[in-house]
Amino acid sequence: PIEVVPNGVDTSAFSKEISQTELLNLKKELGIETDDKVLITTSRLVVKNAVSDIIKAMPHIKEKTKLLILGTGYEEKNLIKLSHELGLANRVKFLGYVAHKDMPKYLHVSDIFIRPSLSEGFGNSFIEAMAAGVPVIATRVGGIVDFLRDKETGFFCEVGAPEDIARKAEIYLRD
Repeated sequence: PIEVVPNGVDTSAFSKEISQTELLNLKKELGIETDDKVLITTSRLVVKNAVSDIIKAMPHIKEKTKLLILGTGYEEKNLIKLSHELGLANRVKFLGYVAHKDMPKYLHVSDIFIRPSLSEGFGNSFIEAMAAGVPVIATRVGGIVDFLRDKETGFFCEVGAPEDIARKAEIYLRD
């Protein structure tokens, strides 16, 4: 017999309600103001995850928007340098390694999850964000097409296109 083994995402851990006090405390700790919008990505900081494209999109997204980057990797120094070169040091926050059990609260203070991958397997991070109720922007690569339907369950952006990421983010931010 054939059995389907689902990918390992505990959706209940990400959809669980988090107290307003805990969320407000996290926002304060992160320097997120009441009227700020928050973008988030959780990933290894490697070229294939194209975090640089999210940073390059930030100048095209309204000023009161912050980007949280959770993760570490060999591209971290280059990404930090890029955010400084673009004058975004106060809008892009590199949070480094965050324990998996703590990720839900970061997702719950966020408005949009973005990962414009150059290649991707199934993409657990996307499912975790969706379980937390955070809208997703992704590229049409790998296993992402198995669960993301453009304009139904999220938005697709073009690969290597920061301006398209910004356009899709602005749609979410207006709606």
